[in-house]
Amino acid sequence: MDLDSVPKKTGRFSSFDGTQVYYEVRGEGRPIIFCYGIACLFNHWTHQIDFFSRFQQTILFDYRGHHQTPIPEEKDNLTIQALADDLIALCEHLNIEKADFVGHSFGVQVLLLAYKRRPDLFGHLVFVNGLYRNPFEAFLSAPDAVEVINQAKKMYNQAPQIFHFLWERGVTNPLLIPVSSFLGGFNLSKTAMKDIEIYARGVSAIDIRVFLTFFEQMIEFNQEELLTKIKVPTLIICGSKDALTPLDEQNKMKELIPNSELQVVPYGSHCTQLDFPEMVNLKIQQFINLKPRALHT
Repeated sequence: MDLDSVPKKTGRFSSFDGTQVYYEVRGEGRPIIFCYGIACLFNHWTHQIDFFSRFQQTILFDYRGHHQTPIPEEKDNLTIQALADDLIALCEHLNIEKADFVGHSFGVQVLLLAYKRRPDLFGHLVFVNGLYRNPFEAFLSAPDAVEVINQAKKMYNQAPQIFHFLWERGVTNPLLIPVSSFLGGFNLSKTAMKDIEIYARGVSAIDIRVFLTFFEQMIEFNQEELLTKIKVPTLIICGSKDALTPLDEQNKMKELIPNSELQVVPYGSHCTQLDFPEMVNLKIQQFINLKPRALHT
């Protein structure tokens, strides 16, 4: 299955600070916008795009500093809030008044800040293995994690070429693919190795400074209070074997978000949408109330 198997339109728009944000649109109908995780890429949604674009308009965009969207000239605009503002600007560029939004992992943080600023844009929310606060709190506090990041930044500043070489070679080294799959939260028995390799290449293509900057913000992020104020239908999908965003955290989101639904996918990893795409697609389709017959129109 390949994203290119579905006809697409590509484009760029100038966001609030002039950053040229890249996006892709497929299909027609009610818009559904997908937000991937930190240092990820469109491939993480390949099964969902192939499915939903047959009867709905599907939209993807690259975060600033990711792949076909450049790092902003003003480094202070390399923030999660800026990503949320890019998402809002994308909707304005495409004349979208309301859409459904699906976020994976770090992408949920992007959606939360976008919702906080423009709740009127949101029809439905779908969180797949989502983060609303420090995902490593059980074994690494935010201050400790920030200290690790600061040490990594210090090493980079001392020897940027060596650090960059190790970053690129380490992530894509075939011998370390199992490590990459663990860090990326894949289920090796369910996710195609091709998808894991594409993920590894995608991560290695991200500037290490961009990754560290967003990772630090991800650790310090906490929008627990906002969850209680969400007023649109919200579906939470999680994998029972997800070590990065454990089931306890997903249950807590369910408790905090009024009238939300929780779907636990047995044996699902942190990338449930790649492990069990048919189940995830069907659940999202049912949740946003798309009629099956629309597939044939």
